[in-house]
Formats: sequence, C-alpha cells, structure tokens
Amino acid sequence: MLSDRMLDLILEELELEKNEEFEITFKNTITKCKSSYRINKNGLEYCYDDHWDRSINLGELLSGEYEIIKLPFVPELNETYYVPDISTAYLYFKTWNYNTKHCKHRIEHEICFRTKQAAINRTKEVLRLLRGGTDE
Repeated sequence: MLSDRMLDLILEELELEKNEEFEITFKNTITKCKSSYRINKNGLEYCYDDHWDRSINLGELLSGEYEIIKLPFVPELNETYYVPDISTAYLYFKTWNYNTKHCKHRIEHEICFRTKQAAINRTKEVLRLLRGGTDE
C-alpha cells in the first residue's frame, strides 16, 4: 500500500490522476502492452478480463523503462468535466456530460478534461500557438 504522500508524488511525477487509466509501451518502441493500467493506493494495477490486479512494474514505469500512453478522458453521463476557454480570464469552464451534440463533439475531439488545471493548461497551449509560439 502506498501512503497518501507517496501516491501524490508518484501521480505528480507521471502527470496522472488517481485511478486514471492508461496504457504503456516499452521505451523507444511502438510495442504496447495489451492491458490498461492505473495507479492508486494499491500501487500499479492492470486490468485483465475486466478484473483489476496488482502489477509489479511501478519501478520500471518510474525509471522510464516504459512510457505512459494517456487515454482520452471520457466523462460518464452527468459527470462534471472542464473545457478550455480562451474567451474568459478563467481559461476554462465547468460543465456536465448530458450526452448532447456539444458534449459528444467535445469528447470526440478530446477537449474535455477531468480537472480544471488540465483545461487551463490546454487553454494556455492554444493561446501560445495563436500568439505564434511565444509565451508572452
């Protein structure tokens, strides 16, 4: 079991959220492992036949032997998510998945995020590109 502090440090280092599913690949190859993975208090877990079990590869993941392949966030029906917004000073807006045309479009184009900060980061990236690649 990981302590809360250790879990937070690992998730921050790997730029993941708790229980966020991802895939992994061997570094410098296109060979993907066939399972989905997630990290929580139990450590690194993998999904096999719809069952989550502990994996022993957390050290290899942290050492860079494997690379994380982030999966697009798909909010559940009525789940809160955040969207980049270049039109306000807040740089994001909060909404819910109501299975509407707008929600489907955002999910399809991978512009919905689990956290405010992820939406803000994407907004800043878009603004930087609109300004010609500068951070001014």
